[in-house]
Amino acid sequence: MEKAVERGIRTGVVRDADRAGRALRVTTHPEAGRVVLSTWQDATCVSTVRLDRADVVELLTALGAALLPPER
Repeated sequence: MEKAVERGIRTGVVRDADRAGRALRVTTHPEAGRVVLSTWQDATCVSTVRLDRADVVELLTALGAALLPPER
């Protein structure tokens, strides 16, 4: 994964609230028009999701909706 970090620009790391050593990394790859979300356990990448830049808006909308109180 080090090569991907060198090509991309890491823009954020969010630590898991419940699992030690687990984190979500966000890396942008402007040359490819992609944003990569990767799940890490300590120094090991365990999964990735590659998003087109346009799909990031959909992700942000879903995250915002998750913050709303549940409907009754």
